[in-house]
Amino acid sequence: MSHSAMPHTLADLLSPIQQHVLEAVRATAQREDAPAYLVGGAVRDWLLGRRIDDLDFAVEGDAIAFTRALTRAYGGEMQSHERFRTATWITQGQSVDVVTARAETYERPAALPQVTPATITEDLLRRDFSVDALALALRDNRLIDVCDGEGDLRRRLIRALHARSFIDDPTRIFRAARYAARLDFAVETETRAWIERGLPHVGALSGERVKYDLELIFLEQAPARPLALLREWGVFRAVGIPVPEEEALTARFARLNDALAAEEWDFASLGMSADALRRAAGWGALVYNLGQMSVSRWIDWIPFTAELRDALVSLGALSTLTPDAFHAPPSRQSELLGAFSGLALWLGWLFDRDPLKRQAMRAEWHLWRRTHPKTTGESLKARGVPPGPRYGQVLSRLRDAWLDGEVTTPAEEDRLLNTLLGG
Repeated sequence: MSHSAMPHTLADLLSPIQQHVLEAVRATAQREDAPAYLVGGAVRDWLLGRRIDDLDFAVEGDAIAFTRALTRAYGGEMQSHERFRTATWITQGQSVDVVTARAETYERPAALPQVTPATITEDLLRRDFSVDALALALRDNRLIDVCDGEGDLRRRLIRALHARSFIDDPTRIFRAARYAARLDFAVETETRAWIERGLPHVGALSGERVKYDLELIFLEQAPARPLALLREWGVFRAVGIPVPEEEALTARFARLNDALAAEEWDFASLGMSADALRRAAGWGALVYNLGQMSVSRWIDWIPFTAELRDALVSLGALSTLTPDAFHAPPSRQSELLGAFSGLALWLGWLFDRDPLKRQAMRAEWHLWRRTHPKTTGESLKARGVPPGPRYGQVLSRLRDAWLDGEVTTPAEEDRLLNTLLGG
């Protein structure tokens, strides 16, 4: 990885849209006379020859004004974040973060940082790990490496930059696990000791920050490994929340990948994107069959959507339904499962190990819940049945008959209805 050879390979790792973004930022930096740098994971992945997912930039100066000029020249939309002096440029489906090169101070452990403008060197020194403390100067394609990040890439090490790193920001522990697993790097010995010092402060993090970092893990290609590292390091123990062992997590995420690839569920009926499904399944994988206490502790901490919160709560009841109950006729099984949401049924179907139970959960969502008699309340009224509880009893009996195969045609339903009404 020699400095002179590397700049010529960057374009090979970028999509056409990413190449447009890079050149637009470079041209704006020239026009505005603002020192601008490609920073962080993009530089790391370039040096490793890996596909680059996101482009992030730092500017010595005002990133918000810079991004405004970028948007004026090249179109798209802009969002600004005044507190951190950052902006996001949204163009051609890409979200590009532009930050003011900055220094950070922390008033207390796990607090959000106070930021002040700084040089690119100071900005790199406040970053998480040496392998991300890298920048490419857009003016002259110069690699800036003030922490020997390139050396740690060769050594395949995740190394934090100072002893208070995980005390100041315990979310870095989650990122250490994610990067170590994704890159198949070891965590440097001293960094591992610093992680230990940060563990007592994990519980002080806001639920929103923990949610963000765990859900990034759920979207990794192999989420079980970073979660197992967090478990091994004592992160979950530090906050008093049990999680499954690596073997169980590996099996659960493999099941999720198989299910999504095979399209074994009517995902459109859940009204969720593929990433939203993966995030929900990640939480399901962490809590299924671990008891209501585990779920309650997560819910007290993490700001879930109402839909996901309710699904996770109901997984406790779903996981405790005994397999024997699923030898009953379909109508009785549907009665057991009828109160569960589609998301809860999907998560239960993913992670329960009993085949009959899983079969019933799938049938409930795809078939039983969509089965209704052709007879309606209006039909009963026309037959002279006075309104009241009798309506529900008759309609429920007819639906059960369809589910259990007692009737299979409208004519058979009519004959049963006549019998029920004594006609």
